[in-house]
Amino acid sequence: MNFMLLLAQNDPINRFITPPRNIDFKDCVKSITVFDYSINRSRNNMDTIKEVNKILFDKKGIITKQFNCVKSIEDPWQIIEYDNKGRIKTISRKNNDKISLFAKQFFNEFSEYPDSLNIYRGEKNKTEQYINIFNGKLLVRQEFYTQDTLRHYNSYNYDKKNRLIKESFINTKNGWGITIDKSITGNKDEKTLNPNKHITYDYNLIKDTLVITKTNITQKHTNKEIKRVLRNKKYTLEINDEYDNDYLQKSTQIYTSKDSISHNIFYYNSKKEIRRYYKTITTPNSQIGSWNSDLHKEKESTQTIKIDIVLDKFNNWTKKTYLSDNTITRIITREIEYYCH
Repeated sequence: MNFMLLLAQNDPINRFITPPRNIDFKDCVKSITVFDYSINRSRNNMDTIKEVNKILFDKKGIITKQFNCVKSIEDPWQIIEYDNKGRIKTISRKNNDKISLFAKQFFNEFSEYPDSLNIYRGEKNKTEQYINIFNGKLLVRQEFYTQDTLRHYNSYNYDKKNRLIKESFINTKNGWGITIDKSITGNKDEKTLNPNKHITYDYNLIKDTLVITKTNITQKHTNKEIKRVLRNKKYTLEINDEYDNDYLQKSTQIYTSKDSISHNIFYYNSKKEIRRYYKTITTPNSQIGSWNSDLHKEKESTQTIKIDIVLDKFNNWTKKTYLSDNTITRIITREIEYYCH
């Protein structure tokens, strides 16, 4: 058994990006330009929404640059640059009709997390900064600054196996909160900080299943997530149950095999009864969905989407057409450049 499950600490750069999609490939790909058309049909007309992204790779298949566009690849609204380990170095965004630096990360050689992240508003004005502090190779503290003032920080604790067991969110005296001025207090301005937060993690191996319990205790609630993971050579099963004060609210179940993914979400009422659900089975050539958003209905809703795929001579797909009831709902095309021909 190989249980490679990473509980990632807060990575602020993820606030500003969407991981590139539809970039699976074989052989020596130099770049992929993805045109994603979502088609909305009405009685009298048809609207087509297009998203364009271009991703560049080095000869090892590592992303080096990404262009995010709306209509044309010639007019990106965002450019992301990566280092030779596939880590994000900079994000540049359109500002007043020109591209300017928006975010920059500074890395060490041993961690996927940066030493620091700077956020810029305008040309060169640094308005926010995250600083990471390491103990050896482990991230143990992350500090957040605005206008060079420490607002809050996160701390991380690990067990002897270097597994995350506790993360804490701590406000400082200059942190975020609510300020009540003296016109209300009658005396002086008073600031009430947002509450600090602490989340703990517990790990258990029950036969072949890894069980991770994540607990977040607040003043009024105990939020708990229990994740069970079973992985072998044939399939992976992940079940994530979410509780609020011991009340099961939601269960997500993902079964991944070689040729299909089954993704089911169940929502529960106070009697532990399913009140609605969404089920999806995805294969290379189809998506089958079923759902019931009101269990008083006698019949669930279903939708089957057929996916037609066109391949190039390198066996990489260049076009996917999604059809529901023989009607096209989405088209994704890819222009692929190769290092080798």
